[in-house]
Amino acid sequence: MTRSHATEVAGLARSAAGKAVEDLERLGLLRTHTPFAPGTPGRPSPKLVLCDSGAVVISVVLGREGVDLAVVDLGRRILQRRSESFDTGALDPEETLGRMSDAISRLAGDISEPCVGIGISVPGLYNQHSGVAQAFLPIGWRDVPMGAIMARSLPLDIPQVIAHDATLGALAELHTGAGRGAQRLLFLTGQRIGVGSALIVADEHAGRSDHSLQAGHLIVDPTGPRCACGARGCLELFVDGRALARALDLPEAHPTAELHRSLQNPSSAARARLDGVVDHLEVGLISLVNTLAPDRVILSGLLSDLAGLYPERLSETLKLSVIAQISPVTLARSTMKNHRLLGASELAFEPLLRDPEGLLGACS
Repeated sequence: MTRSHATEVAGLARSAAGKAVEDLERLGLLRTHTPFAPGTPGRPSPKLVLCDSGAVVISVVLGREGVDLAVVDLGRRILQRRSESFDTGALDPEETLGRMSDAISRLAGDISEPCVGIGISVPGLYNQHSGVAQAFLPIGWRDVPMGAIMARSLPLDIPQVIAHDATLGALAELHTGAGRGAQRLLFLTGQRIGVGSALIVADEHAGRSDHSLQAGHLIVDPTGPRCACGARGCLELFVDGRALARALDLPEAHPTAELHRSLQNPSSAARARLDGVVDHLEVGLISLVNTLAPDRVILSGLLSDLAGLYPERLSETLKLSVIAQISPVTLARSTMKNHRLLGASELAFEPLLRDPEGLLGACS
């Protein structure tokens, strides 16, 4: 945008806006240029251009199948990508976190740009105040002192933030994906084990509020099988990767990438079994929409593939909710391939956006 537009949007005096632009240019985060416009009276306002390489963050996704890492710049481009595959559920949490910390340290050592944050996506509920991984059900963790372990195993002087994977996925969708423009965004992602979920409320006056959900443990059949959480008939038991593998007549431990491929063109017999999966998804969607009142629902991961097979049916399902009868609720499929990595980068960049002078000064 132009500097005059930025001044108006920020509600600043021209002198204050000019000083802010000068500071950001000095920090290497911004540059300006004045476009040449022949025949235009007066001097046009300079254009503000983000310097993508002015700062980077490290994004990390911890999941059942290992650790995925990336270096992401201010333009939200993935500059480097690495992964380590191992069964995190089979290892002691300290060993898993040690391996993850080693991978982060190695990646940090290869970065030439100013690294201003580390964002870590985790598969469950993490308490920011106590630093405790309270319930990472996909990898079998409960009440693990993750913050303390990370402090010992990752002694890098770079700000770290740890957050729920689905919340980060929703954040990425809100900023750059299918959630742009939503006011109340409900995000559901189908994983090999479990269903991730989050609600993000975006208010231009009150700011953004993020809510980690456990929609996968919404009970859709109280007579159903026992879940790892202790209840019976949870939604994820009927719609996650394990359920989809059964419907496709594949082993429950089938790799996620193979499940994605198999869902592109299922056989007629598999399609009939997938109808039953969608039955349970419909029950969950109506309950969630009536309870949370979103204006947009995004299905991601394996649920996005399922929505691709049943687009009209699922859109019509949303219309059955009382909320949708009052105010429109739209259904969208995620088109992002790296939503958790990019969501972790959004959160990791937030300290820089709040205090660029203080953070880049500390990193130099």
